[in-house]
Amino acid sequence: MAAANITSTTSRTPPPALFEHFSDRPTQITGRMPDGSMSPKIEEGDLLQIEPCEQISTGGFVYAFEFNGRQYVRSLMLGMGGEVVAHYADPVRGSDTIPASEAHKIQLIGRVVGVLQYRTVA
Repeated sequence: MAAANITSTTSRTPPPALFEHFSDRPTQITGRMPDGSMSPKIEEGDLLQIEPCEQISTGGFVYAFEFNGRQYVRSLMLGMGGEVVAHYADPVRGSDTIPASEAHKIQLIGRVVGVLQYRTVA
């Protein structure tokens, strides 16, 4: 994964992320998906529209977030015991569980609200 930073000129500065930066507004951050971890739903290089948010909502939305110094894009769900389950788009890859004792370390960049699929035109 190549590292780049999202920078902001708005009042809310997003944390450094692994997305190639294009633009941001107070209500949106736009960047590229850095890897194929959410394939086939979101492919490496796809453009992501990210809406900054402070907490994980119900419904299993896709979020860009930082955990233990690394950035991820996953579908997040809160568990009954306070744990957070991070699902990959491919059911074969399954999911990772962040225990309730570690969940406070998740720093949300925002909820992915749009994806523009990037494909080479031949």
